[in-house]
Amino acid sequence: MVSPRTAPIRTGNTSTFILKQRRLHLVLVDPHEVPYADTEYVLTVGRTEHVGRTAADGSLSHDVPGLTEGELLLKLARPPAAPPRQRVPPVPPRGVPPPYPPVITQEDFPEAAPATPSEPVTLRWALQLQSLAGFESDALRAAQERLHNLGFSIKGERGTPGASTKAAVRAFQRRHGLPETGQLTDITRELIRQHDA
Repeated sequence: MVSPRTAPIRTGNTSTFILKQRRLHLVLVDPHEVPYADTEYVLTVGRTEHVGRTAADGSLSHDVPGLTEGELLLKLARPPAAPPRQRVPPVPPRGVPPPYPPVITQEDFPEAAPATPSEPVTLRWALQLQSLAGFESDALRAAQERLHNLGFSIKGERGTPGASTKAAVRAFQRRHGLPETGQLTDITRELIRQHDA
């Protein structure tokens, strides 16, 4: 942890401060969008290392040095859950021929070996860190960057609106129960709450 510093300044003059740290806030979810709650992690940026457990919503938040790269390790006690198995098709009533071609399910492919206790798994992410555009200076780019960081693809549309941005806005609105207008101005407040809070 970096200790706070003090700097003497004169009143009546203009002073410039360069911040050497920034706040990093991440929310980690599995492929089924279930939060990695209460999960051990190691966040490394430069020589600064943070070890902890994620919050109930899968989030973690730390002040990190103003560097451009870092690494996040998430230590799972067990691998992510497999998708649910398909259910077995119902048996047709007596006298009714089975469907053709027959329905194929997971039950048709039994596992070759019995299930063994699962080994712990470590997920690893390389982090590219940069300051985001502010809504005051470039509202469009700021909203696009936050949509991208929240997992809504805008397919390279940075600084210019397009079909991908509109689709990402609609998907964001759908996920958060907002009216689906496709307009960035309608989600600015919720984007800030979800991303910057």
